[in-house]
Amino acid sequence: MAPSTPEKPRMTGSVAIRPWRDGDDRALAQVLPDPGSPAQLAARALLREPGESPLTRTLVAVVDSVVVGAAAIAASPAHPGRAWIHVEVAPEERRSGVGSALLEAAAAEASGTALDGLGLRTRIVAGDPETGAFAHARGFADLFTTRIILIDAGALGAAGLERAEDLQVIDTGSVALTQAFAGWYERVNELDPAAPMSIGQVNTRFLSEAAGAHGAALWRPDVDGGGADINKRPVTAFAVSYAQKPSEDAEVQAAEASVVPEDDDHVFALSGGEDATELTIGSVDGEVQDLRSLVARLSVDTPVVVEVTDAMETESALVEELLASGSARILTAYTTLVRDPQG
Repeated sequence: MAPSTPEKPRMTGSVAIRPWRDGDDRALAQVLPDPGSPAQLAARALLREPGESPLTRTLVAVVDSVVVGAAAIAASPAHPGRAWIHVEVAPEERRSGVGSALLEAAAAEASGTALDGLGLRTRIVAGDPETGAFAHARGFADLFTTRIILIDAGALGAAGLERAEDLQVIDTGSVALTQAFAGWYERVNELDPAAPMSIGQVNTRFLSEAAGAHGAALWRPDVDGGGADINKRPVTAFAVSYAQKPSEDAEVQAAEASVVPEDDDHVFALSGGEDATELTIGSVDGEVQDLRSLVARLSVDTPVVVEVTDAMETESALVEELLASGSARILTAYTTLVRDPQG
């Protein structure tokens, strides 16, 4: 059930800030430019009818009876210490105070809800000077940058190809995979702590069919060389494959792949990577060699697309190596910014 919000608009100069109404999505589509990246498309998905699961409040800016922008604040189930906030204004109304009015009105909507007192989190295209300046001027600070990287088929040569016995292809319901993923996810998200999750919750949120996962591989080296049962060896690296739904419309495909805010971490870039396999890769023990071997095995015949954040040290080291050699390229990048309560 949508929340009951007073219908009386809040006035800020010549701008009226009012609650979301039926038809506002169509009105916004007329004035906002097409999203320039999957990250922008995912963020715009927040501009929708308010609701309670996840808790979302949405406001619209009107100038002379014309919808010119909107803002939303929403709960973040995977990272509940901060709420998502997104503001977007028609190009011709920017630098006129509309964005500022929307931002502060949306933040005020947290009062009296479960979002009250939380920090705020938002995403922008990395290196966007206009949006970055707007956010920084209003107290937001860069938290980390995420890059979507296309790795060419065969980019890692024969690394690990002679170690077939160390590779285990498994179902995404594997307990070993889920445990490895859970520990890795907690470590690489220390800057934006994840919610406490049971093994079952980790699997449902990130590794289930509903999350788009449809296959996985573990790197389980035979450290002692004694031919130990692979199921008893430690996991040193993993990769999870995410399905791409066939679609003639790249925007529709990107929208279906975007997962904000229910699962607010993966925003794969489909443009330029349509023939690639989308992977989440992780080093469990921090050793780049085993991760390199695993990715080499999975990219022998097909390119792969991976997401890497600044906080993923081992994964970033591998990506930097490939970028430097010219066998990988950045499809897109976005920066996560936060504004936390003072004191």
